Amino acid sequence: GPTPSCGSRRSPLGWASQKSCPQVIEFSGLRRFSAMPGGCLEHYMKLKAAGEIKEDPRQEVCIKMLDDLAKQVVGYTPSMSRATKPAAQPQTQSGGGVFFGGFFGGSKPAPAPAKQPEVELKPAAGQLGLYLWGGTGTGKTFMMDMFHDKLPIDKKKRIHFHEWMIDVHDRLHKKQKGSSANRDKSADDFVEQVAEDMMREAWLLCFDEFQVTHISDAIIMKRIFSVLFERGAVVVATSNRPPEDLYLNGLNRPLFLPFIPMLNNFCKVHAIGAEVDYRMISTRDGEDDRVYICPNGPDEKKLLQHKFSKICQGSVLTGAQIEAQGRKIAVPRCAETSNVAWFTFADLCDKALGAADYLAVGDAFHTVFIADIPRLTLQERDQVRRFITLVDSLYERHTKLICTAELDPIQLFQVTEEERKTSVADEIFAWDRTVSRLVEMQSTQYLADISRSLDAEQFLGQYKLKSLTDEDFKDMWKRYDQDDSGHLDMAELRFLLEDLLEKQKGHRNVSDELFEACRDVIDSNKDGEVSFEEFQTYLEDYATVQSTMSAR
Repeated sequence: GPTPSCGSRRSPLGWASQKSCPQVIEFSGLRRFSAMPGGCLEHYMKLKAAGEIKEDPRQEVCIKMLDDLAKQVVGYTPSMSRATKPAAQPQTQSGGGVFFGGFFGGSKPAPAPAKQPEVELKPAAGQLGLYLWGGTGTGKTFMMDMFHDKLPIDKKKRIHFHEWMIDVHDRLHKKQKGSSANRDKSADDFVEQVAEDMMREAWLLCFDEFQVTHISDAIIMKRIFSVLFERGAVVVATSNRPPEDLYLNGLNRPLFLPFIPMLNNFCKVHAIGAEVDYRMISTRDGEDDRVYICPNGPDEKKLLQHKFSKICQGSVLTGAQIEAQGRKIAVPRCAETSNVAWFTFADLCDKALGAADYLAVGDAFHTVFIADIPRLTLQERDQVRRFITLVDSLYERHTKLICTAELDPIQLFQVTEEERKTSVADEIFAWDRTVSRLVEMQSTQYLADISRSLDAEQFLGQYKLKSLTDEDFKDMWKRYDQDDSGHLDMAELRFLLEDLLEKQKGHRNVSDELFEACRDVIDSNKDGEVSFEEFQTYLEDYATVQSTMSAR
């Protein structure tokens, strides 16, 4: 018969997709199947065909699962309502007014009504999500970003799990401190209100780096997710560990344990189990955007050195010093073109340095490289204490930290269960904060905020503008896409041009004539905004940049 016509449409998100004629895909060793038109699998195969990614059978299994999920959720509608709502118990004032007193109870709790048997939640048709876990370098974030970006759904959110939990706590705090109408609300009521607000914003939640490090997170996980799941939320998550190992050895872990079967009920759990670190086999040397690099083997050491050398562009100062309260702090290496420094862990934590010294480092350098952070135990208590203070100081100064470490932040400080129970060492209790900050310092928002805070000389001094890499383009985009909209509006474009003009001419006075000449070159499809592809195309050809900057 005649071949059906394959028309195209415009999704609510503005990208083109096919409404019919799905592409038939065949992986080596796997059966043939249809890819969702315009979806993550189709895009993955195009990247593979273009030689931009290497063949990885384990990734191909995962991307097929994500594509299947995409086809499922495109036709799914969440209920947005709860089947039943248990009667809330008013929160008493005897608990000291602390929010978590609503979970643990006050000193004189009111008599509780007879407890109703808890009904186990089950996912609705089309609601089952996906939980991908595996070691570093398996491509988890890469695959989930592709899934999210190619999915034609409005109510979706992709966020680092740590950032999401911070948002949850901020919202809970505002609810608790809100109007007098909230005075008689229970902790459960606040959690339900927050979950309802979040569901209205997005019902498809894509969590990167799903991990639990704080007791404050652990005790509300089941409560907030039970409301989200009952209202129809779909969760896609990546993690370094299986659900059963979340919050392992955490304080009061039994409070967290009921969340694990719920997560297993609402997400298909898949172990990636890659034998190869995908980020170490990219098409260009050093094309790896990690800032916390582990483990700390030869390849990782080489990667850290590559990142530092690329910023320095062949101009490295050695033997520099900075001063803190009259003391001199040696800086082994730093860049000439931007305030970037290199230290080893021993340089900073084996010596008798304190908060004032570390704050001085954060004041002097917007980016600090730290090589060879080892596995730590209570036997290295002095080094642990200094490292905690170092991370606190760099975080306070909003410094970009790029480092190699033997283990991920959660596992880096090795404390036995017996030590945890019997020790009075402050380091054990402070480590949770250090883990939280090390995780946040890897987040997109933290890194974007640093990029946007620098002046043009410091920011552009990190890049060799005549030969930018894919990683460079992504880093630079964070600075200029200030509202994270996925495109540059005209004010953001002007900011970019001001930076480039300052770099080339020493001033930021972009005339209207120069702006229009540059916009005409950059906005190639004349739609009044600059896409990432247009941004990259313009900056790839530095001769074009120079000629447009010279326009009158």
